[in-house]
Amino acid sequence: MSPARVSIVAAFLLFGACAHAQDSQAGASASAQQQRGDVREVPDFDEVSVSHGIRAEVKVGPKSVRLEGPAELVSRIEMDVHDGTLRTRVDKKLFSGFKGSSVRLYVSSPRVEGVHASGGSHVDADATRTDEFEVDASGGAIINVRGVDARQVETEASGGSKVTLAGRATDFDVEASGGSIVRALDVKGVKTLDAEASGGSRVEVDASDRVSGEASGGSVLQLVSRPSQSDVRASGGSKVVYKD
Repeated sequence: MSPARVSIVAAFLLFGACAHAQDSQAGASASAQQQRGDVREVPDFDEVSVSHGIRAEVKVGPKSVRLEGPAELVSRIEMDVHDGTLRTRVDKKLFSGFKGSSVRLYVSSPRVEGVHASGGSHVDADATRTDEFEVDASGGAIINVRGVDARQVETEASGGSKVTLAGRATDFDVEASGGSIVRALDVKGVKTLDAEASGGSRVEVDASDRVSGEASGGSVLQLVSRPSQSDVRASGGSKVVYKD
């Protein structure tokens, strides 16, 4: 074989070896991003708290907790139950590079009496009948709850969070700050509302009998109709709006 042909053959062999190495590296990378489903066994709970940007679906039904997402991320998440609340946790030592938005949490429980979300998490939940239902969103979190059926609803939203509620309640207490939004016009039967809105926040709740509270810093309190009693202090460009 001539020297020229030997050089050509050697070049083809070298190209093939490089391509094989690249394919192997790509395969290893794909394996690292492999999706994983992980069922977690936990004690009974009636509230759910989600953090670190995780997206969660909470249903009413037999107890079940399942995480889905990239295996490397799912393995970092710890779950426990504290005072009846199911919590997601990520060790601070393992938090670097954690992208919670890639992880899905699927939860079901016979009782759902409260939902909490922080750090940009997103929770869609169904509720069960209870005397008091609690909602707490912070750090840009989003919470949507259907089927609220409670004597009293307590809602807190801060740091640009958004809460949307639908169902029934008699008394409604809400605190919104830092540009947060609470939309609860689809919560029917509300008689009394105690609202505090600050820092450009918006609260939408309708109450038939009494409304009290304070709006400051360019915030808006929106109701459908004028209640029998109203004592809302508005300052700093804030206002109370009636849709009727």
